[in-house]
Amino acid sequence: MKQYAWHLLGVAALCGWATTVHAQDASKGAALLADARRALGGEDKLRAIRALDVRGDFKRAAGQTTVSGELQIRLELPGKLRRDEDLSLPGGGPAVIRTEVLDGSTVWEGVSGGGGVFIGRFGRGDRAGGGRGAAGADPQRGLAQIDPARLEEAQRRARQTELSRFMLAWLLTVNGDAAWVATAESPDGKADVIEITSANAPAMRIFLDQNTRMPLMITWQGAAPQLIVRGRRGAAAAGQEAAGGQRSDAGQSGNGPAARREQATLQMTLGDYKAVNGLKLPHLITRAVNDMTIEEWTIDSYRINPSFKADVFTK
Repeated sequence: MKQYAWHLLGVAALCGWATTVHAQDASKGAALLADARRALGGEDKLRAIRALDVRGDFKRAAGQTTVSGELQIRLELPGKLRRDEDLSLPGGGPAVIRTEVLDGSTVWEGVSGGGGVFIGRFGRGDRAGGGRGAAGADPQRGLAQIDPARLEEAQRRARQTELSRFMLAWLLTVNGDAAWVATAESPDGKADVIEITSANAPAMRIFLDQNTRMPLMITWQGAAPQLIVRGRRGAAAAGQEAAGGQRSDAGQSGNGPAARREQATLQMTLGDYKAVNGLKLPHLITRAVNDMTIEEWTIDSYRINPSFKADVFTK
């Protein structure tokens, strides 16, 4: 089997865009987004989507190793999101199922399986605070020091932002103001860059291929993600390196203050578009930090407007 880094070499070239910035142009941005929606399948088809069930496999870089497993994302508009990850731990052992849910204004999460193994994924670039900056620190103790109401609000904002990002990536749904801001160029071609701003979420930029109008990439600014894997005795099995060369050190004591992670450019790259019920949807999605790929999703299936069970989004 190929090494994870080799699997993802093509993404680095796509992320290496040279960008020429222009004055913001809202009318051009609206026209380009309309073209892109037509390229995906048309306004009527996109507007008719009220729910999605997305399933596939993922690989995630975690320090010197790779965590892999199965992924399921279910969303129901206007404000419900459930993300389940069935993980395979480094070195084998029982699987761990991690669940994160947004149900309107309610958020909850859970971990099952794993034989007592704890897995935490902190700071996907949206969450304010919440967790220590080192894999050797005790995440449960760190979270206990945060006011529960503040933590819940931070989780709510993070998942609302994630839902908006998925809606933009899959349905080109824009929650906020959109304006064309730049032309980007890479060895593979040119892209128009549209910036989307909202009062309640970080600004995002979406890159649209100038020839096909297909979405290529979404970028935003945020803290670099971290992954923590801990066994029964608290030993860290893997820590994902933060941006800027700062490593999550498994040997660091948990007694110090929480480390403040530097801001980074976070990227979601979209590719391998295939037709699904008359729509073009990406079947390869990668996540990157400062052009360094940390995650790859291979989508196996999309279900459009499925009927979810009544308890899918409830705890």
